[in-house]
Amino acid sequence: MANLYLTHKCNRGCPFCFARKVFREGGGNIDEILTVEEVKTLINHFPNQFHEFGILGGEPFLYPHLGELLELLWQNNIRPKIFTSATNPMPASIRNIDALNMPVKFIVNVDTRDTYSDGKYEHLVQFFSKFNAVSSLSYTILDLNADTTFLFDLIDRFKLLTRSIRVGVALPIYKGGNQYVAKEQYEQLAAFFVQFARDALARNVLLGMDCGFVACMFTPTQIGTLQRCGVNFSFMCGAAIDIGPKLKAWNCFPLFQLHHENVLESKDVGELVQKFNAKTDEYFNHTTGIFEECGDCKYYRRRVCEGGCKSFKSI
Repeated sequence: MANLYLTHKCNRGCPFCFARKVFREGGGNIDEILTVEEVKTLINHFPNQFHEFGILGGEPFLYPHLGELLELLWQNNIRPKIFTSATNPMPASIRNIDALNMPVKFIVNVDTRDTYSDGKYEHLVQFFSKFNAVSSLSYTILDLNADTTFLFDLIDRFKLLTRSIRVGVALPIYKGGNQYVAKEQYEQLAAFFVQFARDALARNVLLGMDCGFVACMFTPTQIGTLQRCGVNFSFMCGAAIDIGPKLKAWNCFPLFQLHHENVLESKDVGELVQKFNAKTDEYFNHTTGIFEECGDCKYYRRRVCEGGCKSFKSI
């Protein structure tokens, strides 16, 4: 799966956000968007290579041509997975979707109630009331003392059919500038996540690992606990392939500033991934993971763990 980065506009301002600082420092045009025509060109250039697109921003609900884009994807048998905060009024193109009969999924990035104004929270309530059947939650760990009960309460309150939470770790962007969990805190992070998994099991919720986790942060006992809790393990990393305006692509948001590629200069997605992997390896001098011990790590040697986010190596 690749991701379509539609717009820079967003109304949340999360402190760990990758996109906000990168865009601001880049001096970009806030009104710049990935056009529907560009997406059509992308699909035609890579026929039958995409079956699903992550839809990113900024905030996709602030993209002015969302309905037209969704129709294009459906016509090409491509399923959109929309990542949203759901704190903006639903555009008409979203309100009119027959959620049970259209191939669409929403990943809703949520936080505690105190981070929302009353108006934004009401938009979130209205969204879940309509799309509870095709929505699941996403949560980024930044505060290692946070109470995650609110996540389970949201799932129960809105009767979300997908009782799972996509959990990522707040990571630094290339050369720093946002808030993130320091790698020196990863032992504490592991303890937090294990308790999170226990609490999730008690509420009949599954956790899935997104970016940022490394195998060595957990003890064998903790790994066993996570297995019993049904956690979907992932300690690997790779080119996410985010495609933005003018069909410029980057490896992933933490490494946004490192290198861009024009997607039309690759014959297929595999070649595009190889280019990013080669550029990343070259920049970081083919070094191993984020810890000095990674080179001798049994998990790293067995390709069970990638060694953490390479953005740490730039700060």
